[in-house]
Order: sequence, then structure tokens, then C-alpha cells
Amino acid sequence: MIRNSQPQDDFSSEAEHTFERIALDKIHPEFLDTLDQTAVPTVTGIKKIIFFILAAVFFVLGVLGVALPVLPTTPFLLLTSYFLIRTSPRLNAALLKSPVLGQVLKEWQQDGGVRLSVKIQAISIVVLVIAATLLLSPLSILLKSLLVLLACIGIVVVIRLPGLD
Repeated sequence: MIRNSQPQDDFSSEAEHTFERIALDKIHPEFLDTLDQTAVPTVTGIKKIIFFILAAVFFVLGVLGVALPVLPTTPFLLLTSYFLIRTSPRLNAALLKSPVLGQVLKEWQQDGGVRLSVKIQAISIVVLVIAATLLLSPLSILLKSLLVLLACIGIVVVIRLPGLD
């Protein structure tokens, strides 16, 4: 099943309003409304500017989360997608097609959770990087404590993500 995500009017050509279609039969039902532009209208005016800025901020945090184990990637990318679908469905489609970042969103949308092996891998990387930082860096005890606190928050976020069988 493929759902048309753009309403067509009598005065516009199909090429003008074509939006790359996403096969929705494999996507978790809770996320269907976020992919259907008729269900999620785009915003206008100052709200569009604010949403676009928020999408950019969350995108940067999501990209940083790929490299930094203390930042969870998936929640930031989900927020990016949330704001992009309301400001620029074309940019949201480009995000979904991204070979690195798009895969995280697709798995989340298709399955509604995270595999246990991914959770274990994420937690292991966080623990290893934080342990190496604590042992090898000349950071003050305050900064090391803050780093451990952030790592614990990140681990709790990963653990609380819905799991898949």
C-alpha cells in the first residue's frame, strides 16, 4: 500500500506537487500520521521559522550523537523529523533517504523500537569511552563527575527505548 502524501488540486500538475512516496505497509501505525502530509499540515509564518530552527538544532544534536556516545541519536533525529514534516516534507524525505541517519529513523518507524543488540552495543560504547576518558584524561573531578552523570542519563535513555524481539 502506498499512500499519496500530497493533495492534488485541479490547477496544478502532478510533477509540481510530487513528493517521493514511502511504502507505508511496513511502517509502525503510530508513525503513519507523521508521514502523511494531509494528516500533518505544514505550518506557516513565524511558526515555520521556529520549527525549522528547532529541526536544525535537533539535527545537529543528532549528528553529534553519532560521534559522541553521551548523546542519544535517535530521539534527536525523531524530533528533527517531527519538525521537518511540518516545515519541509522534502527535507524530511531527504533525511529518511540518508544512508547513515535515515536508517535510524526507518528502523524506528518500521518496528517501533530498538533491537536488544543495538541497545547492548550503544551501552557498551558509552561505558568504554567514558571509562577511557576517566582513566586517561586530566579532567577535573567536577568535569569527570558531570561526564559520568551525562553518560548515566544516556544509558537510561537507551534502556528505556522500546525494545524489539
